[in-house]
Amino acid sequence: MSRFFEEIDERIAEIEKHVRLDIERENRISDATAEFYARQEKVEIAGLAPLLEKVGKDPRALQGFFGAQEKEALQRIKTVTPLLQLTEEEIAHFDQYKRAISIIDPCLMVPPQSPEAKCSYLASSCGTSHWETADALGSCSCVPGIFDNECNPKVEARGQGSNGWRAANAKGWCYFDIPARTSPVNVNVLVGMQLHGFYILRSGTGSATFSLKVRAEGWQYGFSWAEASSTVLTLSGDNMGRYDAWESLNFSMPIGADPFVVRVYVELMATAKSGGALSVGDFATGNGNYIDTIYANTYD
Repeated sequence: MSRFFEEIDERIAEIEKHVRLDIERENRISDATAEFYARQEKVEIAGLAPLLEKVGKDPRALQGFFGAQEKEALQRIKTVTPLLQLTEEEIAHFDQYKRAISIIDPCLMVPPQSPEAKCSYLASSCGTSHWETADALGSCSCVPGIFDNECNPKVEARGQGSNGWRAANAKGWCYFDIPARTSPVNVNVLVGMQLHGFYILRSGTGSATFSLKVRAEGWQYGFSWAEASSTVLTLSGDNMGRYDAWESLNFSMPIGADPFVVRVYVELMATAKSGGALSVGDFATGNGNYIDTIYANTYD
């Protein structure tokens, strides 16, 4: 491996240390939250049966009710998922749209020797992370490609019993290495993304939430100097549908006369509380469901 690529890997490895520390902290808080709800769930279950017997009710009837609710939630996933997929014609339409964006990208119009624009269409590397409670699933894969740096995150959470809380998150990110300027300068960073996926929420007798967030960060000398973020979706209650959209993230930052890195990040989060509650966010399964960072462009 040439020294050039070794230096890129070193810059990214330095950033990854900070990223992993952030993830460890977030997961520790999530674990503490899940443990709290698990203790509450045990206390409520322990006290529910004697209370029902006291009023002359059979606890098994209540267990049967929530069991039926949980089966209904699973059935909803099976029934609704095929309905929320893109057709071949719709997939072709979005592919054509993406091709047009790639062709008319301003950086491709600038002469190579121009110092005004330095852009990246291929991520140097990607990373993923997921966290989940029992009865929940978080997953993500990420593969770099020219004009096609794709992340495939998915989350699913199914509530349990009278008040059981379940949750999952999935995170994916790409690193774009930007060549050095000849002198310190302020740069504008513009990131273009396509987001395609679907969601299914069922509150049942409890609650369900789903969120999708994206963020772009500028890193140099082991520090994130600026960022732009967007909470793309914040959903709750009974809800289902698709999200197919173009997302732009734009920020400015000071840089030294050295290469710097743009990190593009996506996070899905699902929660569900009580039997029959359900939250699914799927930007991974089947054709036409993905999150794609097309470019990370920078301008003086």
